Amino acid sequence: MFWNEFLLGLAIIVVYWILRKNLHVLVERIGLQKRIENKRIKYVNAVLQFVVTVLLFICLGLIIGLGYSDVSIFLGSVIAVIGVALFAQWSILSNVTASVIVFFFFPYRVGDYIKVYDGDDSVEGEVHEISLFHVILDTNDGNLVTYPNTLVFQKTVKIYRNRATQETSKQKEPADQQDTRPDAKTTD
Repeated sequence: MFWNEFLLGLAIIVVYWILRKNLHVLVERIGLQKRIENKRIKYVNAVLQFVVTVLLFICLGLIIGLGYSDVSIFLGSVIAVIGVALFAQWSILSNVTASVIVFFFFPYRVGDYIKVYDGDDSVEGEVHEISLFHVILDTNDGNLVTYPNTLVFQKTVKIYRNRATQETSKQKEPADQQDTRPDAKTTD
């Protein structure tokens, strides 16, 4: 019986090692295709590697004889934390989760000029960095603004493909706000 558990544990460790290596290569390939900076690729790799390592320990725990009730209590706790991470805006884990989602599915990257629509608190600027917790924008007035990943994930984001488009858009806005009613009074 001991040898069966030993061989199964060894097989799981080999699968873990292969999965971890391939996951690392996959994340780097996606990062290169999307021209994402290396620092951000390392963030996402670290988070995914942590998840795979937790799964390894769960499998090894089952093999060495931890009961299903022990593992299910642990899994229930992990799922509760992940639930908080996905749904609680204030949570640090929600920003980490949003960072991983932004990495794989959002179309903007460092160097793009974006506007995040958030009512009166809308912010726009060039994406300076996308960290594990924040998107850092370099605004037109030379300031750096940090915006939490969870909010960027939830808000509408306009991506200006180049500065000329952004400048043209800004020049048109005041003209659109003029009163064009025929009975509007003009003052000379």
